[in-house]
Amino acid sequence: MNAPVVLINLFSVPQAKEEEFAKMWAEALDFIKNEPGFIDANLHRSLDPNARFQFINVAHWENQEAWQAAFDKLQAQELTKQVPFEQIPALYEVAVHFERE
Repeated sequence: MNAPVVLINLFSVPQAKEEEFAKMWAEALDFIKNEPGFIDANLHRSLDPNARFQFINVAHWENQEAWQAAFDKLQAQELTKQVPFEQIPALYEVAVHFERE
């Protein structure tokens, strides 16, 4: 079985479009949250209003294949093409884990 993966997706959202983006992200989450292999997701918002990437989505998937199947389904429904904001998605694996004792 393949190891869990982390999707990190950076979003460049113009000022005054934040609410529109957050609504769109929540709608996409409603679709994706029931896909096999989905674990969880968090949408992070920059504290710097001038940051290039105002939002970062961090989602956990059971494996790369599960994420790819869900992503393919999203593309087939053309949901990803409806996002009018620049985004940079990439999958990662944990290289080093640290917890404070």
